[in-house]
Amino acid sequence: MESPTYRKMLVQGTAKKEVRPDIAYIQLGVVTANPNVQTAQEENRIIANRMIQALLQAGIAQNDIETSSYTSFPKYTDQSGTPVLTSYEVRHIFRVTVRDIRKVGSVVDIAFENGANISENLTFEATNYQAIYRQVLQQAILDGYKKACAMARSIGVCVHPVPVRVEEVAQQVFFGPRYAGFALQEKASTPIEPQEITINATVNLEYIY
Repeated sequence: MESPTYRKMLVQGTAKKEVRPDIAYIQLGVVTANPNVQTAQEENRIIANRMIQALLQAGIAQNDIETSSYTSFPKYTDQSGTPVLTSYEVRHIFRVTVRDIRKVGSVVDIAFENGANISENLTFEATNYQAIYRQVLQQAILDGYKKACAMARSIGVCVHPVPVRVEEVAQQVFFGPRYAGFALQEKASTPIEPQEITINATVNLEYIY
């Protein structure tokens, strides 16, 4: 007795969900320069400590302030085709976690008012991202099954409800800031507003009929 012959049907299921972020990460720090490398380092240390103390007083926890990078390198200028050492630059970048995203603008202001002079990155994230993603992934599988059923009806066949192959498609996630573009009253905090995060899920499914 011959085995039944099955045909394959390939579909892609997708789903997405918009969520509000509930945590922010700011990368900012202090850059100093001086012809003497020890002086540049000492100046950087003093300013960085002042900035950290101000952030602590503003309610940021000690564990939420960590060094992201620390570099010290010479700077040269071109004089008649010859590089001449002019100074040493010291760059100390911190990663500051802000757990109340309503305070992001004021945290940035406090840092810069107390010596910070460089800001490299600001991102908003959702602490329950993975849990939400798993829910969206389930919706993507259901979307794929509905597509397979629709295709099967259109060609007059019955599709087996259990896929023989399920493949998750890797997603690139970007958590970015949105800066408010409206005027505020004097002395108000820097207007930084979180953008909603779109959580996407895509799966490739293979059914037989």
